[in-house]
Amino acid sequence: MPCVFIVVLAKLADKSGVTCVLSSALLCCPAGALLLGDAFNMRHPLTGGGMTVALSDTRLLCEMLQPLPSFEDAIATAHSTAEFYTKRKPISATINTLANALYKVFCVTGSNAHEEMRQACFDYLAKGGACARGPVSLLSGLNPSPSMLVMHFFSVALFGVGRILRPRPTFRRLYMCIALLVVASRIILPIIWVEGLRAVFLPKLAPKPLNNIKRVESLRSMGSATALASSASVGLSKVRSALR
Repeated sequence: MPCVFIVVLAKLADKSGVTCVLSSALLCCPAGALLLGDAFNMRHPLTGGGMTVALSDTRLLCEMLQPLPSFEDAIATAHSTAEFYTKRKPISATINTLANALYKVFCVTGSNAHEEMRQACFDYLAKGGACARGPVSLLSGLNPSPSMLVMHFFSVALFGVGRILRPRPTFRRLYMCIALLVVASRIILPIIWVEGLRAVFLPKLAPKPLNNIKRVESLRSMGSATALASSASVGLSKVRSALR
């Protein structure tokens, strides 16, 4: 067995050597290229949402390219796909936020409030009915609604508050309820902020990424100017040869 596998297996045997690392996000792509799924932005693999986002991106891109007779016109192609990253945002942001939020909820931090939030999540899903259908529809991408995600996330937090206050509220339990709501807010609000409030909840108002279109147009105009200068130079050389 190669030494590298022996080292990996040794670290797996020692639980202290295994850590969960949050996947990164790629916020840019080269001109003339459209990146789909995990190639563009990655989320934590806890929910297995990478394939869901990739399939959704593929469907959306096919719908945007279908009206084009061919891809020979770079500017027309760029115009047709200018809103791709804006239109994909609600479903990708929903899957990203859900995956990264659940990763943080299930992490063991040693905080009592965090443990209450984690247990509330398990008990909320165990209730079944709408408490299970909603999160499952979000996980599967069948209901890519960021507002629905936020509603269910804070419903879990409020469900946890109810668990803590039963059978009778005390000052200590009230303090734990406030701490639980603070933990929930610290988990999901920074993730939504990174995804972009306007792009997530109001994608139609988000600006179109037209930099690639402008770049293609400028390159085409530069190419036309170069061709014109070249033809003018050839014509001038012919005139000079005739005069000689």
